[in-house]
Amino acid sequence: CDAAFHHLYRLKSHMICHTTVKNHVCPLCAAAFARKHDLSRHMRALHSGRRPFSCPLCRRGFNRLDDLERHH
Repeated sequence: CDAAFHHLYRLKSHMICHTTVKNHVCPLCAAAFARKHDLSRHMRALHSGRRPFSCPLCRRGFNRLDDLERHH
């Protein structure tokens, strides 16, 4: 993939999604994840409907702070 990281530990963590069996499956959309944490984050982000982070300029809502920061 095209992901790039400034720190080796983040690259190693990311590589898990490419090299590990994905046993954690979303019951709503069948997306699969290698780590339970990633499934939980997916459920919160896509299926909870919550968007607690909003842009002060355009009011667009985001479910994750890092998504809001990338938006700026």
